[in-house]
Amino acid sequence: RHHPELDINATGLSYTDHRGGRAFPFADELHATHWTADQAIDFLKKSTGDAPWFLKLSFQRPHPPFDPPKRWMDHYKNMPVPMPAAGEWARKKYGDKTGRMEKTPEASSEIYPEADIRASREAYAGSISFVDEQIGRVLSELKKTGQYENTFILFTSDHGDMMGDQYMWRKCRPYEPSANVPMILRWPESIGLDSHRGQVRDELVEMRDIFPTLADACQLSPPDDLDGKSMLPLLRGDKTWRKMLDLEHNQTYEPDNAWAALTDGRYKYIYFTLTGEEQLFDLQTDPTEKENILERSSSRALHEEWYRKMVEHLSIRGERWVKDGKLQVQQTSLLVGDNFPPYKFDGHY
Repeated sequence: RHHPELDINATGLSYTDHRGGRAFPFADELHATHWTADQAIDFLKKSTGDAPWFLKLSFQRPHPPFDPPKRWMDHYKNMPVPMPAAGEWARKKYGDKTGRMEKTPEASSEIYPEADIRASREAYAGSISFVDEQIGRVLSELKKTGQYENTFILFTSDHGDMMGDQYMWRKCRPYEPSANVPMILRWPESIGLDSHRGQVRDELVEMRDIFPTLADACQLSPPDDLDGKSMLPLLRGDKTWRKMLDLEHNQTYEPDNAWAALTDGRYKYIYFTLTGEEQLFDLQTDPTEKENILERSSSRALHEEWYRKMVEHLSIRGERWVKDGKLQVQQTSLLVGDNFPPYKFDGHY
């Protein structure tokens, strides 16, 4: 609207591109991250009456392209940036996939030179900091308009990015950089929650918990058959929270990348549905998932326990998932179980 002569994609980076070193060439105010915060601030200025409101503020970054303003790119130039972690299992799988990010910037798995990785991670960190800065502007506006202590704030992300860990890039993986995302709650004084701020908790929460949490904060009663649960009882001292969380993804990127996973917060068991490959990680002693402990000779009892849990979890889907007590290797990736209501894609999501 303000500068139709400018190309918003002038960096040449695509929306699945992990290259770094290409800062946004225009004023901050023209960047999508800044614009998104502007829209939220404008909304807050117009919402100072007594009527309740709901605002979903969705930043596209730090998803690629990694194009923060130059000042944020420069901020990380001389700072220590951690390099990716990779286990021996990943080396066996991707050890011969070497290249340069300039040639294959959209790869889902590749071993790049350290300079390429550092530039990517610097730009990623800069993109995150730019988002942080803009969220700060929004919170400041909440305080200016006197709405801060009457607003429930929830911050999360839809996914992470592998960023070279296990030689993988992009999302859709069962590993921590992709699957473990932030979930931050900031409740207002107005709801009278008897709990102390600044807690860091380790219960298993997920995005399905967001709607019931917001409904609870607004003293609304959501339907009883939701998969998610309000997180507010955790802050009130509830001891009956879930002990297990499931993860899964349909086939994408690579022929074998379709999987179902279970975690109790310490262990994570992954079953690859198109190959039958299995992995088990101890996130307490090995948070970067370098060792598949199923390769240990002493892991038999632990393997049997987690295999049984996955069988129990998937049995409801029918024999193409579990047959005679055994996890099945599927010929093609399945979107739904056999007992799922009939579904026909009509071209609209």
